[in-house]
Amino acid sequence: MQNPDLDLVPASPPRPVRIRALLLVALAICCGCFANAAAAQEDQPLPPGTYRLEMIMASTTRVPFFGTSKSASRSVSLVQIRGAGSDLTQSHKVCDFRVVDSGMIKMLFPEKFIAALANHTYPIQLEKEAQGWRYRADLGVERIGYRNNGTEDKLPVKVDDPEVFDWDGDGHPGATLKLSIPFLPNGELYIVQRGQSILTGRVVQPGRIEGNIGVRQFDQRVIGAWPGFLAKSPEIEPDPKESRFLLSQVAGDTTCEMLRASTTKS
Repeated sequence: MQNPDLDLVPASPPRPVRIRALLLVALAICCGCFANAAAAQEDQPLPPGTYRLEMIMASTTRVPFFGTSKSASRSVSLVQIRGAGSDLTQSHKVCDFRVVDSGMIKMLFPEKFIAALANHTYPIQLEKEAQGWRYRADLGVERIGYRNNGTEDKLPVKVDDPEVFDWDGDGHPGATLKLSIPFLPNGELYIVQRGQSILTGRVVQPGRIEGNIGVRQFDQRVIGAWPGFLAKSPEIEPDPKESRFLLSQVAGDTTCEMLRASTTKS
């Protein structure tokens, strides 16, 4: 005779039902992990660490007697970003600097010029907007070929001005640039220069920023040259519309030598 109490005991759920239940639990856990990861990326769009900064600076150069030429230079810097939240600082050291696009008149940057460029440290700003995270970095004033006397409003104009010194250690006053003009031997320009650039861009993904380069200030004067007829100062006008930058995170042990090697191959 059948025991009526047995009818009250629920049957074990079929195996497929139990598997689906486990899958749903696992999926819920994964969704939580993905949500936490997305939230972490949202809170830290520019993680502290080592970065590669590539800047393309476009300009127009006018040289007396030789006309006008458009060109672009590319610098590659090794960057360190430190801090947390909104309290971030960025420092960079230029590893490579060269002309990548030029017309008839070409400026060349000697190795001693590149080596003399200063290390810069400055605060950076990250602001969250409807379109995403906005980045801004004022690189500060760069003085090349002369010392700041504390009251400057004009660049030095002569080799023997007290502010001028052998900035790149090549035996010539100021900083030395090479000038290439068709049908003439390469010349040398001994210059003083002052400039200030501002980077503005957006975070396209965590650890990667793309944007434009604004020029707040740029002044250059030739204080000497070889041959002497090149001593007439060229007029250089930056072109912000064609100037851009890319900041991207790299391995923590990256060196300037590694960045130069990868830049040469690209």
